[in-house]
Amino acid sequence: MRALDPGETIWDTAVTGFAARRQQSDAVTYVVYYRTSEGRQRWFRIGRHGSPWTPEEARTKALRVLGGVARGSDPAGDRRSRRGATGVTVSDLCNQYLADVEAGRLLTRRRTAKRPSTIATDRSRIEAHIRPLLGHLPLAAVTQDDIERLLHDIIAGTTRRRAKLNRPHALSNVWGGRGAASRSWGLLGAVLAYAVRRGLRADNPAIGVV
Repeated sequence: MRALDPGETIWDTAVTGFAARRQQSDAVTYVVYYRTSEGRQRWFRIGRHGSPWTPEEARTKALRVLGGVARGSDPAGDRRSRRGATGVTVSDLCNQYLADVEAGRLLTRRRTAKRPSTIATDRSRIEAHIRPLLGHLPLAAVTQDDIERLLHDIIAGTTRRRAKLNRPHALSNVWGGRGAASRSWGLLGAVLAYAVRRGLRADNPAIGVV
């Protein structure tokens, strides 16, 4: 690789978006430039030139990154999310999940947006069961034991309540039981899978809970 002047970037002729650049120090860094599916411009830092990042190794990494982008991922955005995930609670995660569902950014297994009635049911389960029992916990600290306790608490009726609505004489009845516990567990598993896709957690602790 030829010497780069401070602030100079050279672009690879074989892989579009792959480059090496030098800022004010002597270090040369391999990067990937891309646009997300929403049109946002991103720079993904691969690493500094030198062991292990030779031009060939960095080019291979760039191809993997760009392949993921083509499938809809956002590696630079996910990396920032992971760095900021320490203070994220389950309640925060639920807010992000609902916002993306309502915006149509999360699809069902049939690759369609959720119906408004389904979104309303999801929100109701989050507000009735998931947020009261787990909302205060840091996302990174949630374990299978926490989820099992959630199931037992819902079955036992811990979250059962009656609340007034904003309509005359209207009441909301929240019931517990095994059915409510099972459906809440299914929704929580989907919310945690969303966290894994966003890079906020490395695993889904709902998997394997009986």
